[in-house]
Amino acid sequence: MGIYMQENGGRNPAQSEEYADFIIKYNQNVYGPVEELSELEFQILNDNFAIAHLPLSLVGNLEINSYTYNAVPKCYTYMDLESLGASGITRLQNHPYLNLKGRGTAIAVIDSGIDYTNPVFLNGNRTKIMRLWDQSLEGDEDQAVPFGREYTNEEIDLALSQSSPLEIVPSTDTNGHGTYLAATAAGSPNLPENFSGAAPEAVLIIVKLKRAKKYLRDFYLLPEDAQVYQENDIMSGVYYAMQAAQRLNMPLSICIGLGSSQGVHMGDGPLSQYLDSATRFPHNTVNVAGGNEGNARHHHMGEIEEQKKEEVELRVGEDETGFCMEFWGIAPAFFSLSLRSPTGEELEISTAGGTGMQVLSYIFVETKIEVSYVSMERQSGNTLVFFRFLNPASGIWKFTVETRNDRRGVFHMWLPVQPLVSGETYFLESTPYYTITNPGDASDVITWTAYNYRDESLYLQASRGYTPGGIVKPDLAAPGVEIRIPLLNGQFAATSGTSLAAAYGAGATALLFEWAIVRKNAPYFNGTGAKGFLIRGARRKETLTYPNPEWGYGILDLYHTFEILS
Repeated sequence: MGIYMQENGGRNPAQSEEYADFIIKYNQNVYGPVEELSELEFQILNDNFAIAHLPLSLVGNLEINSYTYNAVPKCYTYMDLESLGASGITRLQNHPYLNLKGRGTAIAVIDSGIDYTNPVFLNGNRTKIMRLWDQSLEGDEDQAVPFGREYTNEEIDLALSQSSPLEIVPSTDTNGHGTYLAATAAGSPNLPENFSGAAPEAVLIIVKLKRAKKYLRDFYLLPEDAQVYQENDIMSGVYYAMQAAQRLNMPLSICIGLGSSQGVHMGDGPLSQYLDSATRFPHNTVNVAGGNEGNARHHHMGEIEEQKKEEVELRVGEDETGFCMEFWGIAPAFFSLSLRSPTGEELEISTAGGTGMQVLSYIFVETKIEVSYVSMERQSGNTLVFFRFLNPASGIWKFTVETRNDRRGVFHMWLPVQPLVSGETYFLESTPYYTITNPGDASDVITWTAYNYRDESLYLQASRGYTPGGIVKPDLAAPGVEIRIPLLNGQFAATSGTSLAAAYGAGATALLFEWAIVRKNAPYFNGTGAKGFLIRGARRKETLTYPNPEWGYGILDLYHTFEILS
């Protein structure tokens, strides 16, 4: 998985707070804004991407104009704030002929880790976890992973046989998110608690992501206690899971229950591209949460007629200490902006030269706003304006947007996802559409929205599609409202969110892989084929037109998929 040089007496650069991380293009050579630096250390992920590490002392001020927008890793957080029967899964598990439970398949959960001592992760007295990579732990030179620590099922079984298992395998899940995603996808049945995972006989590959480095959390002005993870670490986790599944000779269903509102939402970010390539790989599928931003008022879409202007009002809450915001103007129009403070001072954002960085300082408020302007962002060709609000004054901030070339213009503005910005910070005029989070905007992955299986209503907070480029997202809906999950204290409770729907989806695709690959009915199946099968079998309401931005192609009904096959 690549080799990292160790710092003298210090941590691996991938873990060290003294190193910055960059996502760079790779095609037998390193390309990008750091390619000529001799101090560069990197890990190759595939033919398109590598992860580079550079001492912070050489980075200087971190600006997207200096290092390009997609090179700086984005930060991702959790997509969460009698369901199996509704998805047709129970009937398949109990069917006398099919009897699909995920045998011979692997499910990878790349998240906050796992409570491996929970009985739902046991098959008899042995663990269901075949591989566990904890990115946060200190590693050693004999490990096969580039940093952190890897544990095998044999080591976990040994730990479980001891009175103090954490002395042997000291990997934990401190908040429970990864634990309940893994349980939802592949947990063993607990009849007294009326609980079972969607694919209870699938094995697990777990990646515990390390927390995003402080320099990135500071750059994005994230809350001090924010549980966020770096884009490049998620990509490394996906690479690890694919390699582990190949060694186990098992088809792999990947679950990503994380998301970000950064980017133009067209599936062209590094993580989205990487997941698309993974899902096209034989025997792989990728299931991604669509996000919980539909009701957050974090998105504004504007359409400007020729020689017209539009005013956008942003309310900033009183307890807001700082946040980032992105403006994306869709090509071919070019855009000019100005920003008026709550006290009425208006400053123009310079667009001279097409690319630049400026600081907006107001006289009557102490707020400082760093603005990076890119008239043609390299990957998408669209206009990007990246805002960093430092100590923002509360009240109504007003943006005036106009096109520079007298064209009709379409633009989008996105705030960070919940809970990375105050609930009192939002657009006064917002739209729930185009709020599918990254990497749910990737075209080939299966993007899941959440619904309440009890009354078949859409989860109120679920993000809506499509993407600004017209890609149909979400793809499908799965249960994600008041779902029963195991807690870290051994009890069970209910929670909601689209990441739970993604976990259901991961279990459902594992069952499909058991039929297709393990039983050799379609031995070269991949994620693209799996998505097509699930879409064909989806349950649709007669009162709606499909696809649509709320439900995608319909509600997961795996049993109906097999009825069509028969």
